[in-house]
Amino acid sequence: MRGIVIDPGAKPELYRLPDTLQELQRFMGGYAQRCPISNRFAALFYLPQAGQSLPTRHYNGRWFYGRLCLVGWRGGRMTDLPKPLAEELLQKFTPVEVTP
Repeated sequence: MRGIVIDPGAKPELYRLPDTLQELQRFMGGYAQRCPISNRFAALFYLPQAGQSLPTRHYNGRWFYGRLCLVGWRGGRMTDLPKPLAEELLQKFTPVEVTP
């Protein structure tokens, strides 16, 4: 599945991500939670227990830590990020402070 990976201190990158939540959690290294991306068919997955690591991005009034993954989200499930949306989110999440 096409998505975006953001590691601490790095720019967002297009990435071929696992297709299931269980495999995505294994890839991320723990239990991942979902945060919707405002007005988009997309979601940000993050590790809530990663708070001890370096902050990665500030989005929608809060800091997210550790590895982040952005995926398409439609109908209550993960999907490919459409290419135009992926390009938009790559630009949007390049700065550390992201506006919704």
